[in-house]
Amino acid sequence: MTGILEEARRYLAWLGAQGPLGTVHPWVAVVAADLSLRIRWRTLGAGRGAGRLLWMCERMATAPLAPGLVPRMWRAARARGIDAPDWNGTTPPGDCAISRDGYRALLAERVTGTRLTLQGEEVRVWAPPGAAIRLWSGATTTLHIADGEETTLLLPPAGPAGAGDGCRGAAVFTRGDRLASGWLGTYAALPV
Repeated sequence: MTGILEEARRYLAWLGAQGPLGTVHPWVAVVAADLSLRIRWRTLGAGRGAGRLLWMCERMATAPLAPGLVPRMWRAARARGIDAPDWNGTTPPGDCAISRDGYRALLAERVTGTRLTLQGEEVRVWAPPGAAIRLWSGATTTLHIADGEETTLLLPPAGPAGAGDGCRGAAVFTRGDRLASGWLGTYAALPV
């Protein structure tokens, strides 16, 4: 099974990376990215939605040091009640293997502070400048690029009947982090 999980992890990571590009439906990218990281670090017992914190731990550890540092950083964060990479401090954690400048750049890549509110046919959104905002109604998606200002966007009109009727939402993608609302927000809140 290990070989199958490793291949699945790589495929899911690839799907997750497609989110900002729009080559897959936004919900596919969000779920695949989360699942890829949870498979890689399955021995940590990370639950649904833990992919964002695992992503941050991986980025702070660097690839060669990840096998030793990610579990240590994960456990330290969870011991402090941290379950997402949305902290305010600008001082790197003790085990962080990247430079201070690299850490500050990593903080800027997060979707921390992003606000997504679905109201009828509109989405009120604030996202970091340059982030990809993907809206969907069924199979129809649209792309918007965040300028750092709060704005209201219209959901796209639903596509042909039966193509994901009732599935509407919004997702924000940066260079690795992501946040979604609509049914994905409800899904992430379900107990594991």
